This record gives sequence, structure tokens and C-alpha cells, in this order.
Amino acid sequence: MSRNIPRMVGPGGTVVCEHCSTRGRCLFSVLNLPQHERLRTLIRERAVAVGETLEAQGSLGKTLGVVKVGLLRGLRGSPGEEGKSVLLMGKGRLVGFTLPFGQAALLSLVAITPTRVCEIDVRVVREMAMPFEPFQQALYRAIADFVGAMADWSRLLREDSYLAKVGAALQMIAAEEGSPSFRIPSHTELANVLGARRETVARHIAILIDMGRFRKVDRWHGVLTAADGAAPRS
Repeated sequence: MSRNIPRMVGPGGTVVCEHCSTRGRCLFSVLNLPQHERLRTLIRERAVAVGETLEAQGSLGKTLGVVKVGLLRGLRGSPGEEGKSVLLMGKGRLVGFTLPFGQAALLSLVAITPTRVCEIDVRVVREMAMPFEPFQQALYRAIADFVGAMADWSRLLREDSYLAKVGAALQMIAAEEGSPSFRIPSHTELANVLGARRETVARHIAILIDMGRFRKVDRWHGVLTAADGAAPRS
């Protein structure tokens, strides 16, 4: 490894992967050989505030990250215009997955709930992780899963029924969280990704509650019923 690669610093210190609830879907979990011990000490966990941009479309960032907790909005736009919401993504999703290949970011990613991300300098990834075939395969699987998620969110726009749109969106958020119980994005955020009005989203969430398909736990959290609960994303 090059001596010019700095040790990453930031709040949280070295991550403790053995106790992480996201471990089953974390890209870094495949780095489990003794020779990867030095690499694991360079992974840092940091808090991301609501509204903070983790990645900007067209940029070449410096770190590869895995979302540990939280929900991000992905935006895509043409050059010179403000991007539009195209998906929501959560636990285990990658931030900066194009960077190990020297490619610019495809989307802008903005935190819409309190978020924590585990990240590492992309130069370390190229030099110490990419030569490891299981890491390569895990990276390719994560990218393929992300492409599938984008297709699923795109499919929602073709639904004729707003009730079906909102219900499916809640199921997909539950899948991102790996649990039928999750923090609910604002009605505005859901409206942006579904191409709807905020009032339309609020009305149809209320209908789902009346139908017994969704239950509010408090102002910020809800739970899907057993019938509608999405299976955790593998």
C-alpha cells in the first residue's frame, strides 16, 4: 500500500462490525481475512445530518461508503438543471460505488433522515480491496441490486392508482430498512419521488391506515401489517 494514503479521521472512530445490524448486507463484511485487518482499521463511521449531500452527480469523491442507518434521496438531472428524485435508498446501499472504477457519480445523494455512513478512502479500496476477488464480486452484486432498485422505483411511476403507488413505496422503504417498522420520510419527500402532490400522499397514507395496511407508531415512525410487510432485502 502506498505510504501517501492517509489514515481517515472523523467522529466515531474505528467501526465495530461484529455488533452492526447492517453487517449482513454490508460490502465491507467480506473483508474478513487476517491480511485485511489493516484495511478494516481505516474504515470510519460518521454521522450525516438531514439535508446533507453525501455525493453530487458528476463528481469524483474521495471515499466509498456503506449506509449503516438512515434513508437517502437519489436525484438525477441533466447538466445545468436541478436533479429530480428518482429513488430512496437505505441500509447497506453504497455511496460512491463508481469511484473504484474511476467514474463520476451517477446520482446526487442527500440524507432525508438522520444517517450514519461507514466509509473508507477510495485509494485504499483500489489498492487493498479490489485485488480481492470476493470483494469484487460483492461490489458487483451491490451495484446490480442498486440498478434493480432504481428500476423498481421507476416502475411505480407507471402505476395508475396513487394508493398502489404509496403502498408500494412504503413496502420498498421497509425493504431498504430490513424491517416492516421504519422511520417515515416526509410526505414531501415521498411526493417528489412518486411524482405526486404532498396532499395526495398524505391522503393515501391515511387510507392505508384506515384499511389496516399501515399503522403510525408516532409522528416519525410507522409499521406495515404482516400482510403488506416487505421481506428484508438480502
